[in-house]
Amino acid sequence: MTAEDELVHTIKHCVLFIQKNELEKAEQLLHVALRQAQQIHHQLGITYIYDVMANLALQREQLEKAKNLFVAVTQRIMTDGASEDDPRVIHLSVKLARVTHLQKDYTTAQIGYDWCLEKLKQLFERDPSDNNKQLLAMAEDWYGRLFLDVDRCEEGLRLMKTSLDRMKEIPDVEKEHLVVQLNDIGTVCDRLGQTDESIQYFNEAIEMANTLEMDDLGTMYVNLGRAYMKRQLLDAARKSCGHAWKLGVMSKNKEVKKEAESCIKQINNLL
Repeated sequence: MTAEDELVHTIKHCVLFIQKNELEKAEQLLHVALRQAQQIHHQLGITYIYDVMANLALQREQLEKAKNLFVAVTQRIMTDGASEDDPRVIHLSVKLARVTHLQKDYTTAQIGYDWCLEKLKQLFERDPSDNNKQLLAMAEDWYGRLFLDVDRCEEGLRLMKTSLDRMKEIPDVEKEHLVVQLNDIGTVCDRLGQTDESIQYFNEAIEMANTLEMDDLGTMYVNLGRAYMKRQLLDAARKSCGHAWKLGVMSKNKEVKKEAESCIKQINNLL
Protein backbone atom coordinates (compact mmCIF):
# COMPACT_ATOMS: atom_id res chain seq x y z
CA MET A 1 0.00 0.00 0.00
CA THR A 2 1.45 3.36 -1.02
CA ALA A 3 1.52 6.40 1.28
CA GLU A 4 -1.26 7.94 -0.83
CA ASP A 5 -3.39 4.77 -0.45
CA GLU A 6 -2.89 4.97 3.33
CA LEU A 7 -4.00 8.61 3.29
CA VAL A 8 -7.17 7.78 1.33
CA HIS A 9 -7.88 4.88 3.72
CA THR A 10 -7.52 7.18 6.78
CA ILE A 11 -9.76 9.87 5.25
CA LYS A 12 -12.46 7.27 4.48
CA HIS A 13 -12.40 6.19 8.13
CA CYS A 14 -12.73 9.85 9.23
CA VAL A 15 -15.82 10.27 7.06
CA LEU A 16 -17.31 7.04 8.48
CA PHE A 17 -16.84 8.28 12.04
CA ILE A 18 -18.58 11.56 11.13
CA GLN A 19 -21.50 9.66 9.55
CA LYS A 20 -21.83 7.56 12.74
CA ASN A 21 -21.71 10.79 14.79
CA GLU A 22 -18.52 9.69 16.57
CA LEU A 23 -17.11 13.19 16.26
CA GLU A 24 -14.31 12.94 18.82
CA LYS A 25 -12.83 9.90 17.04
CA ALA A 26 -13.21 11.68 13.68
CA GLU A 27 -11.35 14.71 15.03
CA GLN A 28 -8.43 12.57 16.30
CA LEU A 29 -8.15 10.65 13.04
CA LEU A 30 -8.28 13.84 10.95
CA HIS A 31 -5.07 14.99 12.66
CA VAL A 32 -3.46 11.65 11.72
CA ALA A 33 -4.63 12.14 8.11
CA LEU A 34 -3.27 15.69 8.07
CA ARG A 35 0.19 14.48 9.19
CA GLN A 36 0.11 11.78 6.50
CA ALA A 37 -0.83 14.33 3.82
CA GLN A 38 1.86 16.79 4.97
CA GLN A 39 4.58 14.08 4.98
CA ILE A 40 3.96 13.28 1.29
CA HIS A 41 3.26 16.94 0.38
CA HIS A 42 -0.21 16.02 -0.92
CA GLN A 43 -1.59 19.55 -1.33
CA LEU A 44 -5.10 18.54 -2.48
CA GLY A 45 -5.29 16.11 0.44
CA ILE A 46 -4.27 18.82 2.91
CA THR A 47 -6.91 21.20 1.54
CA TYR A 48 -9.60 18.49 1.68
CA ILE A 49 -8.72 17.57 5.29
CA TYR A 50 -8.83 21.24 6.36
CA ASP A 51 -12.28 21.46 4.75
CA VAL A 52 -13.55 18.37 6.61
CA MET A 53 -12.06 19.75 9.85
CA ALA A 54 -13.79 23.10 9.27
CA ASN A 55 -17.18 21.47 8.71
CA LEU A 56 -16.69 19.27 11.77
CA ALA A 57 -15.79 22.33 13.89
CA LEU A 58 -18.96 24.09 12.64
CA GLN A 59 -21.03 20.99 13.47
CA ARG A 60 -19.53 20.98 16.99
CA GLU A 61 -20.07 24.76 17.30
CA GLN A 62 -16.33 25.40 17.71
CA LEU A 63 -16.90 28.63 15.84
CA GLU A 64 -13.54 30.40 15.97
CA LYS A 65 -11.78 27.21 14.93
CA ALA A 66 -14.27 26.70 12.08
CA LYS A 67 -13.77 30.28 10.89
CA ASN A 68 -9.95 29.96 10.81
CA LEU A 69 -10.14 26.67 8.94
CA PHE A 70 -12.66 27.92 6.34
CA VAL A 71 -10.42 30.96 5.74
CA ALA A 72 -7.39 28.66 5.35
CA VAL A 73 -9.20 26.46 2.80
CA THR A 74 -10.36 29.53 0.84
CA GLN A 75 -6.83 30.94 0.75
CA ARG A 76 -5.41 27.59 -0.40
CA ILE A 77 -7.80 27.14 -3.32
CA MET A 78 -7.46 30.79 -4.38
CA THR A 79 -3.66 30.42 -4.33
CA ASP A 80 -4.23 27.48 -6.70
CA GLY A 81 -6.03 29.81 -9.11
CA ALA A 82 -9.70 29.73 -8.06
CA SER A 83 -11.53 33.03 -8.60
CA GLU A 84 -14.14 34.51 -6.25
CA ASP A 85 -16.82 33.29 -8.71
CA ASP A 86 -15.64 29.70 -8.29
CA PRO A 87 -18.49 27.59 -6.78
CA ARG A 88 -16.06 26.25 -4.11
CA VAL A 89 -15.18 29.79 -2.99
CA ILE A 90 -18.86 30.78 -2.84
CA HIS A 91 -19.70 27.62 -0.87
CA LEU A 92 -16.95 28.40 1.66
CA SER A 93 -18.13 32.02 1.88
CA VAL A 94 -21.67 30.84 2.78
CA LYS A 95 -20.19 28.74 5.60
CA LEU A 96 -18.10 31.73 6.79
CA ALA A 97 -21.23 33.92 6.83
CA ARG A 98 -22.96 31.22 8.88
CA VAL A 99 -20.08 31.12 11.39
CA THR A 100 -20.10 34.93 11.86
CA HIS A 101 -23.91 34.77 12.20
CA LEU A 102 -23.62 32.14 14.96
CA GLN A 103 -20.98 34.34 16.63
CA LYS A 104 -23.70 37.04 16.69
CA ASP A 105 -21.66 39.36 14.46
CA TYR A 106 -24.85 40.13 12.53
CA THR A 107 -23.53 43.08 10.48
CA THR A 108 -20.59 41.12 9.06
CA ALA A 109 -22.77 38.05 8.52
CA GLN A 110 -25.35 40.10 6.60
CA ILE A 111 -22.68 41.53 4.28
CA GLY A 112 -21.44 37.96 3.74
CA TYR A 113 -24.91 36.54 3.01
CA ASP A 114 -25.75 39.41 0.62
CA TRP A 115 -22.56 38.77 -1.35
CA CYS A 116 -23.12 35.00 -1.39
CA LEU A 117 -26.75 35.24 -2.53
CA GLU A 118 -25.83 37.57 -5.40
CA LYS A 119 -23.04 35.18 -6.52
CA LEU A 120 -25.22 32.09 -6.02
CA LYS A 121 -28.08 33.47 -8.10
CA GLN A 122 -25.63 34.25 -10.94
CA LEU A 123 -24.13 30.75 -10.60
CA PHE A 124 -27.58 29.13 -10.61
CA GLU A 125 -28.54 31.03 -13.78
CA ARG A 126 -25.40 29.71 -15.49
CA ASP A 127 -25.76 26.18 -14.12
CA PRO A 128 -29.20 25.30 -12.62
CA SER A 129 -27.97 21.97 -11.19
CA ASP A 130 -29.47 20.40 -8.05
CA ASN A 131 -26.17 21.04 -6.22
CA ASN A 132 -26.29 24.76 -6.94
CA LYS A 133 -30.01 24.90 -6.12
CA GLN A 134 -29.38 23.21 -2.76
CA LEU A 135 -26.53 25.59 -1.92
CA LEU A 136 -28.70 28.61 -2.82
CA ALA A 137 -31.58 27.22 -0.71
CA MET A 138 -29.24 26.60 2.23
CA ALA A 139 -27.93 30.19 2.05
CA GLU A 140 -31.49 31.59 1.89
CA ASP A 141 -32.55 29.50 4.91
CA TRP A 142 -29.55 30.60 6.99
CA TYR A 143 -29.99 34.24 5.98
CA GLY A 144 -33.67 34.01 6.88
CA ARG A 145 -32.71 32.81 10.35
CA LEU A 146 -30.37 35.78 10.76
CA PHE A 147 -33.34 38.10 10.13
CA LEU A 148 -35.29 36.24 12.84
CA ASP A 149 -32.39 36.81 15.25
CA VAL A 150 -32.48 40.58 14.62
CA ASP A 151 -36.30 40.69 14.89
CA ARG A 152 -37.01 41.25 11.18
CA CYS A 153 -39.34 38.27 11.00
CA GLU A 154 -41.23 39.18 7.79
CA GLU A 155 -37.98 39.28 5.78
CA GLY A 156 -36.79 36.11 7.47
CA LEU A 157 -40.03 34.29 6.71
CA ARG A 158 -39.90 35.28 3.04
CA LEU A 159 -36.38 33.87 2.63
CA MET A 160 -37.19 30.69 4.56
CA LYS A 161 -40.25 30.02 2.36
CA THR A 162 -38.21 30.55 -0.82
CA SER A 163 -35.60 28.15 0.53
CA LEU A 164 -38.23 25.51 1.35
CA ASP A 165 -39.75 25.73 -2.15
CA ARG A 166 -36.32 25.16 -3.69
CA MET A 167 -35.48 22.29 -1.31
CA LYS A 168 -38.73 20.50 -2.18
CA GLU A 169 -37.65 20.46 -5.85
CA ILE A 170 -34.43 18.57 -5.07
CA PRO A 171 -35.03 14.80 -5.50
CA ASP A 172 -32.61 13.40 -2.90
CA VAL A 173 -32.92 16.08 -0.21
CA GLU A 174 -33.15 14.66 3.32
CA LYS A 175 -36.75 14.52 4.52
CA GLU A 176 -35.59 15.35 8.07
CA HIS A 177 -34.28 18.66 6.77
CA LEU A 178 -37.65 19.50 5.17
CA VAL A 179 -39.47 18.63 8.42
CA VAL A 180 -37.28 21.04 10.41
CA GLN A 181 -37.85 23.79 7.83
CA LEU A 182 -41.63 23.25 7.81
CA ASN A 183 -41.86 23.29 11.61
CA ASP A 184 -39.65 26.39 11.89
CA ILE A 185 -41.64 28.26 9.24
CA GLY A 186 -44.82 27.31 11.10
CA THR A 187 -43.29 28.77 14.28
CA VAL A 188 -42.45 32.07 12.52
CA CYS A 189 -45.98 32.28 11.03
CA ASP A 190 -47.36 31.71 14.54
CA ARG A 191 -45.10 34.46 15.95
CA LEU A 192 -46.40 36.86 13.27
CA GLY A 193 -50.04 36.03 14.07
CA GLN A 194 -50.56 34.08 10.82
CA THR A 195 -52.19 31.24 12.73
CA ASP A 196 -54.03 29.49 9.87
CA GLU A 197 -50.84 29.34 7.84
CA SER A 198 -48.86 28.06 10.84
CA ILE A 199 -51.39 25.22 11.24
CA GLN A 200 -50.83 24.21 7.60
CA TYR A 201 -47.04 24.12 8.04
CA PHE A 202 -47.20 22.23 11.35
CA ASN A 203 -49.56 19.64 9.83
CA GLU A 204 -47.29 19.17 6.82
CA ALA A 205 -44.25 18.80 9.10
CA ILE A 206 -46.04 16.20 11.27
CA GLU A 207 -47.30 14.23 8.25
CA MET A 208 -43.74 13.97 6.91
CA ALA A 209 -42.17 13.34 10.35
CA ASN A 210 -44.55 10.43 10.97
CA THR A 211 -42.81 8.52 8.15
CA LEU A 212 -39.43 9.05 9.88
CA GLU A 213 -38.08 8.41 13.37
CA MET A 214 -37.73 11.94 14.68
CA ASP A 215 -37.24 12.98 18.31
CA ASP A 216 -38.91 16.35 17.70
CA LEU A 217 -42.32 14.93 16.73
CA GLY A 218 -43.82 15.55 20.19
CA THR A 219 -42.76 19.20 20.10
CA MET A 220 -44.43 19.60 16.68
CA TYR A 221 -47.70 18.25 18.09
CA VAL A 222 -47.47 20.76 20.96
CA ASN A 223 -46.86 23.57 18.44
CA LEU A 224 -49.91 22.46 16.45
CA GLY A 225 -52.02 22.20 19.63
CA ARG A 226 -51.10 25.74 20.68
CA ALA A 227 -51.97 27.07 17.21
CA TYR A 228 -55.38 25.31 17.32
CA MET A 229 -55.92 26.86 20.76
CA LYS A 230 -55.39 30.36 19.31
CA ARG A 231 -58.12 29.62 16.76
CA GLN A 232 -60.39 28.37 19.57
CA LEU A 233 -60.41 24.88 18.00
CA LEU A 234 -60.19 23.32 21.44
CA ASP A 235 -61.06 19.71 20.57
CA ALA A 236 -58.35 19.62 17.91
CA ALA A 237 -55.95 21.35 20.34
CA ARG A 238 -56.65 18.80 23.09
CA LYS A 239 -56.18 15.88 20.67
CA SER A 240 -52.87 17.27 19.40
CA CYS A 241 -51.43 18.04 22.86
CA GLY A 242 -52.74 14.70 24.17
CA HIS A 243 -50.85 12.92 21.41
CA ALA A 244 -47.73 14.95 22.26
CA TRP A 245 -48.09 13.85 25.91
CA LYS A 246 -48.28 10.18 24.85
CA LEU A 247 -45.16 10.57 22.69
CA GLY A 248 -43.38 12.26 25.60
CA VAL A 249 -44.22 9.39 27.96
CA MET A 250 -43.29 6.68 25.42
CA SER A 251 -39.95 8.27 24.53
CA LYS A 252 -39.23 9.26 28.17
CA ASN A 253 -38.88 12.88 26.99
CA LYS A 254 -39.67 14.89 30.13
CA GLU A 255 -39.54 18.24 28.29
CA VAL A 256 -42.20 17.25 25.72
CA LYS A 257 -44.39 15.68 28.44
CA LYS A 258 -44.16 18.88 30.50
CA GLU A 259 -44.94 21.10 27.48
CA ALA A 260 -47.93 18.91 26.58
CA GLU A 261 -49.27 19.01 30.16
CA SER A 262 -48.95 22.81 30.20
CA CYS A 263 -50.83 22.97 26.88
CA ILE A 264 -53.65 20.71 28.13
CA LYS A 265 -53.93 22.79 31.33
CA GLN A 266 -54.34 25.98 29.23
CA ILE A 267 -57.06 24.31 27.14
CA ASN A 268 -58.93 23.25 30.28
CA ASN A 269 -58.80 26.83 31.56
CA LEU A 270 -60.50 28.03 28.35
CA LEU A 271 -63.44 25.62 28.72
